[in-house]
Amino acid sequence: MLSKDDIDCVRRTWAMAATNGEKASFAFYSKLFQFDPSTKTMFAGDLTLQARKLTETLSFIVDHLDDLDVLVPAAKDLARRHVDYHVVAEHYKPVGAALISTFKQLLGGKFTPRDEEAWRNVYTILADVMIDAAYSNA
Repeated sequence: MLSKDDIDCVRRTWAMAATNGEKASFAFYSKLFQFDPSTKTMFAGDLTLQARKLTETLSFIVDHLDDLDVLVPAAKDLARRHVDYHVVAEHYKPVGAALISTFKQLLGGKFTPRDEEAWRNVYTILADVMIDAAYSNA
């Protein structure tokens, strides 16, 4: 479960990063392709639309961290849709690493170790829900 402090840290740092959401998104994809080059083939052509979708998705997540009745079903639906894009469970680890690395790059010293811990907590919870929804046989 997320603590109020986790939610506050994530919301504060996202507010800073989202001031230029497109830059943040492009930085994320650059990191993702660095950490897992195999993911690059999933994104054909211009990343502008995908960058916008990422920003919107992260904003939705951050806005609903204290409303799991909305967030969890949306995360499960997103995970199931990503299976059609050839996303596999193993992709979730480099995505999380790219997300954290992006915040470190964009926010520098404003992204504290506590902020990193909060983002890791949020990401781990959501990734677990998403992996279960997309790949469990239940």
